[in-house]
Amino acid sequence: MSKYKFGVCEFSFPCWGPLALQMAHEAGFTGMQLADAGGSTNSYPLNNKRVQDSYLDASAKYGIELQSIHLFTLVRQNFIRFSQSSPEGQECMESIKKGIIAASEMRIPTVMIEGMRMYGAAQYKHVFQMYQYAVKTAEDYGVQIAMETDIRLEDHFQFLDRFNGKLKLCFDTHNPVMYGTGYPPDMIRALGKDRIDHFHMKESRADAEGFVTKETAPIVLLGEGTTHFRESVQAIKDIGYEGWIISETFYNRRNLNKGGEDYVSSAKKDVETLKAAFGED
Repeated sequence: MSKYKFGVCEFSFPCWGPLALQMAHEAGFTGMQLADAGGSTNSYPLNNKRVQDSYLDASAKYGIELQSIHLFTLVRQNFIRFSQSSPEGQECMESIKKGIIAASEMRIPTVMIEGMRMYGAAQYKHVFQMYQYAVKTAEDYGVQIAMETDIRLEDHFQFLDRFNGKLKLCFDTHNPVMYGTGYPPDMIRALGKDRIDHFHMKESRADAEGFVTKETAPIVLLGEGTTHFRESVQAIKDIGYEGWIISETFYNRRNLNKGGEDYVSSAKKDVETLKAAFGED
């Protein structure tokens, strides 16, 4: 039986919904991390039975396992860094609960919540309290909460270990390079498999000055960047991790749709790279 399963983020494709699952299938992925279809801004579509059924039908039709729900809209609202007593904080808590309920109803095991850019003690406290709320709520519904973050290695231990194993990581192998918080392979080995629910993998190339930033470093296919993809793969193997590797390559980017390539053909190359790197040919 394979140690690794390869999935993709729904927002890696230009169109969400069943078409994204079809594209993932055509590329060779077997799983998908759903986005939230607009979350609170669209009145929580994933809590609508008709929307749920459309995803579940497409999942069955294309053989794509629904690995998790990423609270994509909440990330862009930034509400996780607000006090729970504020209107923004209240909407954050509603978004978290709605996402957990949707996951439970759709039998999706994990809800992924980003805890990024905790600038200062107040925001750190607010984010921590939001995860306390998320973990407690998720327990009631039998759902796992996973955290993606940009904090330094030592802060991972201080934050995660206060939850006694109930909060896991979505470890993004690109983030430490982009945010300058560490060398991903070393961080993976230090954290160990028990703290990690799943991995995000994407790559970019350093700019002319040698920096990887959102503004200047283009996303490229896996193995074509300067963000330690192959070294991270080796670290994942070294810790004995088994489970989901989720591509977060943005196949809708213009630089990946040139020279006859399109969303699916680019994604196929990443699947081939992942299988070769992890020895799953």
